[in-house]
Formats: sequence, structure tokens, C-alpha cells
Amino acid sequence: MLYFLYEKFMDDISFLRIFRYISMRSLLSLFISFFLVYLLGKPFILYLRNKKVGEEIRKLGPETHFDKKGTPTMGGVLIIATIIFTNLITSNLKNKFVLILLVVTILFAGIGFLDDYLKLTGKNKDGLSPKKKIFGQFLISILVWGFIYMFPLLEGTMNFSIVNPFLKESYLYIGGILYLIFIIFVLTGVSNAVNITDGLDGLAMFPVMVVAFVLGVVAYFTGHLEWSKYLNLFYIKESGEILVFISSIIGAGLGFLWYNFYPAEIFMGDTGSLALGGILGTIAILLKQELLLPIIGAVFVLETISVIIQVGSYKAKKKRVFRMAPIHHHFELSGLPETKVTIRFWIISLLCGVVGFVILKIR
Repeated sequence: MLYFLYEKFMDDISFLRIFRYISMRSLLSLFISFFLVYLLGKPFILYLRNKKVGEEIRKLGPETHFDKKGTPTMGGVLIIATIIFTNLITSNLKNKFVLILLVVTILFAGIGFLDDYLKLTGKNKDGLSPKKKIFGQFLISILVWGFIYMFPLLEGTMNFSIVNPFLKESYLYIGGILYLIFIIFVLTGVSNAVNITDGLDGLAMFPVMVVAFVLGVVAYFTGHLEWSKYLNLFYIKESGEILVFISSIIGAGLGFLWYNFYPAEIFMGDTGSLALGGILGTIAILLKQELLLPIIGAVFVLETISVIIQVGSYKAKKKRVFRMAPIHHHFELSGLPETKVTIRFWIISLLCGVVGFVILKIR
């Protein structure tokens, strides 16, 4: 809306010209989304409590989690609604990247919402089946691939290539079909990884914001011809607008952490975790930074690998490698307080974000 006002009335109202700048709209996006979640958070929590929209705690989980039973969940509804609303105000709605991100956000959130709804209403205590979740993510992956096919990010073979983040102008062309498979792997992997990580109060949101921040900086430089040349990034026209979208994620995340850190007053649920993971995966794909993502999002990778190892070991040898998976529960059962586990994972995430910036600078 603000960009529309700028285009429409910039000759009559000179003040509106500040909205042409991505940096200004990104700051507005961050603050608007933060204050929306912060101000609406408390009444939203009270509403969920009145509706008895509470979390069910696994009996096999750590005993320290049993007192979390009944804590309002589906906080992701507030997060996602805020992200969408904020971008309708601050983003350039003519920008193709903003439009595909809005669509992807709604679709991933829809999968998560359906999963939460089935659990909370008792229609299916396990929620949406893994096969149905993956099928939904598969369809979204096809949509993202179709977008890249219709609106090429880069010229020629580079459009369906995987970029090496460690070397300048280094990429591997794999063709359209293999790239589709790669997109499916990235989107299903990241969305489910964030979902797996969301097991302690405040644990998932901080790494989400770190990854979003790094990708936001990359988006700004990638969409700027001179900066992209200086940093040896592939120039992707109009991709700088993604920073405005990312700023709304960070702002909403900060607002949500206000209520989600220990002891959590609300959980994001699958509505939030699946959607946020899906958004980050999509942004990494649009910026051709798919291989940078597991580096800056190493916490998500660690959590997911711990589950794979645990399940694989138990099926093969009937033995568990960890006390419990994901690995954050292993540390809890080893005697570490929940807050200490969370903060240490935050520190790891922050360091991985710094590594991401170092990679961008030294290559």
C-alpha cells in the first residue's frame, strides 16, 4: 500500500518518496509486525485459553514438560496473519517475489493449521498424516518450480543450477526435472526441520530470525547490481524487495518471543513452524542460496539429523543413540535446564549466521 501511495502521489506529496527505498520500508515492516504481535499477543492468548485451544504433551516426553499441558497453541496464526498484513502495507505488491512468497506463506500455513486443527478438535490426535503433509509440500514445491520456470531468476542454464556458496561464479547445472526434485527436498526438509526444532520454549524462533536476517542481507545485495558484483553474487533483478518481507518475519518473531520464551505463554504450533520453515526454504531457493541455508540454519540440520539417527538406529539395532530425540530433549534428560539448552542453541545459531556472512565476504 505504501509503495502504491508513493507511485500515485509522489509528485504531490514529496514525503511519500521515502517509501521508494527498500531500507525504509524494511524498517517499517519490522516495527509494524513487532508491535502488532506484541499488542495482539495478550488478547490472542486469552482468547485461545477461553476456547481451550491448549497443547497436549506427550507422555513419553520429559517430565519437566508435563506442566506445559494446556498452554495455548496455534500462535502461528497470529504470526502468519501479521506477516501477511504487514506486507500488504509495506511491500511492493507488483513485485513477483513478494507475490509468490505471500502465496507460499498461506499454503504452508494452511497445511500447519489443518494439522493443528485435527489435533485440537480430537478428530485425529496425531494430526495430519506425514504422507498428506509431504504431499501438500510436494504441491507447493511444484508451484515454486513453476514460478522459476515462468519467471527465470538467472539467464540460461544458471536458472536450473545449484550455486556453490564457497566459490565465486561457481554453479552446477542439473536441469529442470532434477531441480524440481531438489526444490522438493529443500522445502520439505526445511519446513519439517523447523517443526522438529520447535520443542522448547523459544527454541525455534531465534534461529528462524537469524536465518531470515542473513537471507535478508543477501536479498538486498543480490538485488543491487553494484553490491552483487562486489560480493560476487549473482544479480537477481528486483530480489531486494524480499528484504521487506523478511523484515516482517523478524519483527513478528521478536513480538512472538515476548510471549514464547520460558515459561511460554503460547506455542506457535505447526501453523507457525511449517510456514516459517517453508518461507525460509523458498527465499533461499529464490536467491539461489540453497547450499548456504544448511550452514546458517545448522541448528535445524542438527535437530533433524538427530531424529534420523535415532529412528535409524532403533529400527536397525533396537538401540537408541540419544536419551530422546530431537537432540534438545537429549540434553534436557542429561540434566541441563530447558533455558540453558535454548540459550546454547541460540548461541550456535548466531555463530552460524556469522559464518554465513564470512562465507559471503571471503569467496
